[in-house]
Amino acid sequence: MLWLGIVRSPHAHARLVKIDGREALRLPGVVAVLTREDMPELGGSVPPLVPAPTFPSCHHPVLAAGAVKHVGEGVAVVAAETPYVAADAVERVVIEYEPLAAAVSPEAALAPGAPKVNDDWPGNLAGISETHVGDARSGFAGAEVTVEMRLHYPRVGGMPIEPRGVLATHDAATGLLTVWCSTQVPFGVRSGIAAVLAMAEEHVRVIAPDVGGGFGIKGHVYPEDILIPALARRLGRPVKWIETRREHFLSAAADRDQEHQARLGLTGDGTIVALETDFTRDHGAHTPLGEAIAYNTMNHLVGPYRVPHFKGVGRNVVTHKT
Repeated sequence: MLWLGIVRSPHAHARLVKIDGREALRLPGVVAVLTREDMPELGGSVPPLVPAPTFPSCHHPVLAAGAVKHVGEGVAVVAAETPYVAADAVERVVIEYEPLAAAVSPEAALAPGAPKVNDDWPGNLAGISETHVGDARSGFAGAEVTVEMRLHYPRVGGMPIEPRGVLATHDAATGLLTVWCSTQVPFGVRSGIAAVLAMAEEHVRVIAPDVGGGFGIKGHVYPEDILIPALARRLGRPVKWIETRREHFLSAAADRDQEHQARLGLTGDGTIVALETDFTRDHGAHTPLGEAIAYNTMNHLVGPYRVPHFKGVGRNVVTHKT
């Protein structure tokens, strides 16, 4: 079995000028050092778990090619006989970057002239999600008291006691890929592997053993979920990758990161008659969950209260973040 180490970008936005893995290859126990250019089969995009038909197409690479869009993005991989050799070899891969300006908040990303996350988009706004109940305007017109506030919900990241991990084997005789993955969405992972590697889904088996915590973080299809099976098929040996805690901070999905301008209308006795919010949702560099989080926010915002008039507007923004 081979162990995988991933070389990750230290930059939020940069061009890849040169990748030199020769020093890493000299290390005893290193079997391969590969980049996106070495693996044409990884040209596809990691498919979103929840597609958003109204969003512009967003390419989510398995390995970066040409440029990186966030800190922690995978740039090259090292396959070695032990995890320790793989970790040492990762440190010996020399990469030359040309740092570029980055937009690391929705406010910065929506500013005129902001650096784009996706060159083929007109800007950094993926789309607007809206919902309403009743008529917020008339509700506020009848309110005796109005309270308005700007609220920031900071970015959070769950910390499952078990980090992410993927082990894959390939049967050359049958073409079957068997993948063990610490995931909450095994069928999504299977679909993602099949789509990128141009395989029939029945030739991909994904096994999700007892998962040591997820908190939604493992409810995504990640580049590593596709990368490890691709390497097992290419190298003809089982390949295993276990995320370090540092990698988790750098490259696992985060949540929240919203800025709300909210208004609440009440009667004199405190009865809620109207509620509205206009907010930004920071997706990071990709949109794997589409509009799901924006609508989830609005659907739960009223809590247990009867709110006859409600309006929510969510602005889905991409930034140079994970």
